[in-house]
Amino acid sequence: MSNKGITIVYWVTTIFVAFVGLAGILNILQLESLVKVNRELGLPQYLMPFLGTVKVLGAIAILIPALKKLHEAAYFGFIFYFIGATYVLICNGGGIDKFGVTIVIVAFTIVSYLTFLKRKKNVIPKQYIKT
Repeated sequence: MSNKGITIVYWVTTIFVAFVGLAGILNILQLESLVKVNRELGLPQYLMPFLGTVKVLGAIAILIPALKKLHEAAYFGFIFYFIGATYVLICNGGGIDKFGVTIVIVAFTIVSYLTFLKRKKNVIPKQYIKT
């Protein structure tokens, strides 16, 4: 795949992952519909603001280039979060219609991370370019 193709895949998947992370604002606000879902899954309500805050911070870390040192932690945080969400949904008797979305989010996160690494590898510092 060309550098342009890698860049396009990176930004499409990264924007998707960041959008999912920024949706953590809904957890922070503790919308009644989300509180109801959490109760049905057996999750405590006090986790909602914490998990929402972590998701929002992860999205910010992925989007802001100055926070490069936090990129990998944010990616792995999203992967662990959504694998955990998949596990909870499966344990509560949910079918693929329930946990399929979380698997798609994990896949997008992995693709975003791998293309991030590929782009990082292809960037050559100016000091190494011979003119």
